[in-house]
Amino acid sequence: MLSEVFSSSSLRQKQVGGLVVVRGLSRLLFIRFQYNGNIYKQAYFTGSMDKETILNVLKRWNIWESDINTGIVREKYIQDIYPYLERKEVLVLKGIRRSGKSTIMQQLMRELVKKDKVSKNQLLYLNLEDHNFAQDLNISLFDDVLKFYQGHTKNKKRVYFFIDEIQKVSGWERWIRTKYDLQEHIKFVVSGSSASLLSKELSTLLTGRNLSFIIRPLSFNEVLIFDKKISLQEYMQFGGFPEVVLEKSPEKKLKILQQYFEDIVHKDIIDRYEIRNTKQLLNLARYLVSVAGAKVSINKLSKTFGISKDAIANYINYMIDAYLLFEVPFFSFSAKVKHDVARLPKLYVLDNGLINVVEVKYSKNEGQMFENTVLIKLLEQFKEVSYWSDAGSEVDFVVEGKAINVIAADKIPAREWKGLEEFQRIHKQFSLLLVTKSIDKDNTIPLKRFMED
Repeated sequence: MLSEVFSSSSLRQKQVGGLVVVRGLSRLLFIRFQYNGNIYKQAYFTGSMDKETILNVLKRWNIWESDINTGIVREKYIQDIYPYLERKEVLVLKGIRRSGKSTIMQQLMRELVKKDKVSKNQLLYLNLEDHNFAQDLNISLFDDVLKFYQGHTKNKKRVYFFIDEIQKVSGWERWIRTKYDLQEHIKFVVSGSSASLLSKELSTLLTGRNLSFIIRPLSFNEVLIFDKKISLQEYMQFGGFPEVVLEKSPEKKLKILQQYFEDIVHKDIIDRYEIRNTKQLLNLARYLVSVAGAKVSINKLSKTFGISKDAIANYINYMIDAYLLFEVPFFSFSAKVKHDVARLPKLYVLDNGLINVVEVKYSKNEGQMFENTVLIKLLEQFKEVSYWSDAGSEVDFVVEGKAINVIAADKIPAREWKGLEEFQRIHKQFSLLLVTKSIDKDNTIPLKRFMED
């Protein structure tokens, strides 16, 4: 029977029973219990870090005493986000792993120093993926970091607190909400590799108190800023992850992409949702990435992979949440029709490079790469993208005021225009566009010009 639980902290080179406690703020948890009339006491480390360790980690990541190379500036995001740094809302940067969220945070810090003459000591950057924090991912870490930072910098002005991969600390929303409501002089900018970064249980805590921005891999226009020599064909093959774009070797590009795919699946899906059957999920992920642009039937996938329909649906939602996949639903002004289970959604991949590194050699085709590339471009401009089909007629993408078909050729089959014209017959307010390999006339545009617009 458990009779007593208590803790001890700040023990320095002290012998407790047979256990030596090292210097620092490492805490011990003592549990006293009774068994068969005997009293037992056992000690456990809680893993809390000492001041010196935390400060050493923070110094490596922050610009208090030195500059950090922030790379090529991603002007679009800096221009979009920077004006909101003066507001009180929590800024939330979300996006697929390795898309550049950390770099954009550092670029925002540099802009604060450069434009607003903010002191470097007013900036605090915390990277929760640093291995030193692996055993201390809890709310108390935030308090310790703030306390040690303020003691070190002696800053009395507004603090700009940047927290990277914040989803690693459970309940972070409640802690930030408390700081926010107490009107402490702190501006929070947080990032995470999850679409549902604000948990369902706690999202209401920050309602009206946060502004979200989605960070994506480099667009084709951004790629050309990084390297003017990269062709559209190379972009379609290797995608837009910044580190992949900067790498010159095709073999190394593919190696990096393979690692990204595995990290997304393992860290953002398997580990986060505690998936036990990892092999099944990996096989499903590889398949769905390889058939990007296909309509997805939960029933058929369940039979093919021997996984329950509920599990398939959950796994797909996890992949969408991790920004590995993007769901394109059927277009309709009627919510009932749009979400009809008979209207199967289409799934696309948020970076073409990932399509080319799935291990299972399912067939790939140029048409698939064209279509996925157009989807990525559309997501730069539109929040909602749909598709449409009816009795053999189909439209690849429907966005605000426009219906678009995509074909990786210059010889246009009649069905491409038939689908667009049939759609316009029903929805007269929409204009039509056909994206092709190189034809440039009337309502037809080459893929390269479409990507550069």
